[in-house]
Amino acid sequence: MAASTPRATVLEPTPSSASADVSPRRRSTRFRPRVLLVESDKDARASLAMGLVGAGFEVLAAPAIEDILGELGEGRPLPHLVIAPAEASGDGMEGFTLCARLRDDARTEHLPVYLLSRHEAPHHRERADAVRADDYLLHPVPPQVLVSLARLKAGRSAFAPDYEAHTLRMPLAQVLHALLCGSRAGRVELRDNEGWLSFRQGHVVDASFDGERGLIAIRRLLFFGSGAYAVSFGEALAEGKLLLNLKIYASLLMPAAERFSALCSLGIPLSARLTVDFKRLADMLKSLPDDVGQVIRLFDGQRTVHTALLECSLPEVTTLEVVTLLYAQGVLVPANLIAEREPVPQSIPPFFEPVLRAEEEEEPFSEAFETSGPSRAA
Repeated sequence: MAASTPRATVLEPTPSSASADVSPRRRSTRFRPRVLLVESDKDARASLAMGLVGAGFEVLAAPAIEDILGELGEGRPLPHLVIAPAEASGDGMEGFTLCARLRDDARTEHLPVYLLSRHEAPHHRERADAVRADDYLLHPVPPQVLVSLARLKAGRSAFAPDYEAHTLRMPLAQVLHALLCGSRAGRVELRDNEGWLSFRQGHVVDASFDGERGLIAIRRLLFFGSGAYAVSFGEALAEGKLLLNLKIYASLLMPAAERFSALCSLGIPLSARLTVDFKRLADMLKSLPDDVGQVIRLFDGQRTVHTALLECSLPEVTTLEVVTLLYAQGVLVPANLIAEREPVPQSIPPFFEPVLRAEEEEEPFSEAFETSGPSRAA
């Protein structure tokens, strides 16, 4: 629903979006973090506002900073986040000035503030640091970026040492995209396993995961990293060489991470142990691409899908696409099904044991998978 003040519009989430888990620390469906959004461009304001509302936030959207000042006055409940333009519109107030005023008032000192700019000037980032803005972002800002930043900081102190989140609510690929759109430096660190990456002004500068460093660590952290994580800000946390810029990340690595996540959601656990149904393989052999052989050979009933993805020479996403296709076609099956159906004689190596398929047995999950061929490695 929407309500209006003289020049500001209040947009509230629908019942379905209001139940979204917009904050890892606040899970009540009745809690609606409130965001003050100032954007002079009508279309951009609508796009950003609807993105936030769709994520479960209540948004007061206005074309000028002066239109939302009353919401920050004494006696009014404070919002959980302020998003304002860095530059002034006409004779209006600048976002830099608004942020400085908020920081000078003990009541609003810790209120998170993001500044948006259409024109980057050399001194803008310095001014944003001087007024202690949470971040400075350049237009066009994708709505999903603003949603990720709002989920990270709405309702928390602007000067907290770190901000906690979880991959189930905010995947690493999404939060990293949002962080790289800003000007801050810092570090993202997994809580449940060893993995971290450092970022600085639109670049990933270092990463470590599962014994790997550099670019391969970035990729595998996004693919396999899971659980709770913390985002900390500070130049000292972002030492290292430039490894990956925002443009390449957003156009190549982030889509790959999202594709990997989508494949995982189809139903094959990475912990599953698969083996080959050789009768089915013989039936399908002529229709399979030549390069799937190296994937098939990895599944001996002992390796997990996760291990196979790490050992295969193909990219992880391509390998998982191949595994998904072969599983859907019945070439790869759970190892325990083969063991239950026909015990393997001790004199024959398990990998080469022919298997007879019970025609009446239904392939688990097969209907949920795509039947198109796997994409080849570049």
